[in-house]
Amino acid sequence: MTRRPHCMRPLLKLSWLAGALVALAAGPAAAQKPAGFDCLIEPSQTLDIRSPVTGLIERVHATRGEAIRRGAPLVTLESTVERAAAELSRYRAGTSGGIQQAEARLQFAEKRLKRRANLAEDQYTSVQERDDAEGERDIARAELQTAREVRRLAELESAYATAQLGQRVLKSPIDGVVVEQNMHAGELADASEAKAAILKIAQTNPLRVRLILPFVHYARVKPGMVAEITPEPPLQGRYQAAVTSIDRVVDAASGTFQVRIDLPNPKGQLPGGTKCRAVLPGL
Repeated sequence: MTRRPHCMRPLLKLSWLAGALVALAAGPAAAQKPAGFDCLIEPSQTLDIRSPVTGLIERVHATRGEAIRRGAPLVTLESTVERAAAELSRYRAGTSGGIQQAEARLQFAEKRLKRRANLAEDQYTSVQERDDAEGERDIARAELQTAREVRRLAELESAYATAQLGQRVLKSPIDGVVVEQNMHAGELADASEAKAAILKIAQTNPLRVRLILPFVHYARVKPGMVAEITPEPPLQGRYQAAVTSIDRVVDAASGTFQVRIDLPNPKGQLPGGTKCRAVLPGL
């Protein structure tokens, strides 16, 4: 039996102690890592806010990091000319003098025709005069119709001018948060894709969890299945969310498919763009 030299025993003890310390340090960390699959928490949608018309930015109402509500104004463009045009068209649409004049002329023509018709029956006037009165009545009717059409055209022009004015205020189509601000008051905005968007906004309620799974699990994942989502530190907590969609096309190269989970985030406590772990029952 070979005996180790006396001087090797302290070295062996130190080596064992170092290994134990490493295992002890790694043990809790490994135990804290939740089971399941890697996933990514993203905004459910991200939108670029651009101006549909060319105009000078008068005011940007929301800045980076600010929460926004659907329908809230984000950007106001200078609109002096458009506001004046809308006011002018609104005034035209509200006038009724032309219609009142045409109605009065028609009433007079109908009364005159009635008198001429009665006189013609009693042979106190000629048939020609009665026919002339009928023609005047028909002309008055046409004038009234023209006046109504002019009024309707003015109403449509007013709606068009109001819509143009509305394009000078860009409103948020979603509840979310501003993630980028690329333009400021005094800069010229237009609809060109070549220029940066005025703002970029993201919808953070619900959040979208993107999970990529091996194809072997494809038959076991169903819409409505409740998953447990654990965001990466320093974020805390575990969240329940249902599977909303499953890819119908599998990535043949990697042998994986993607699962989408909508994660409610009404208070905005979770940020988008963070890693997570997802646990699905039976997987």
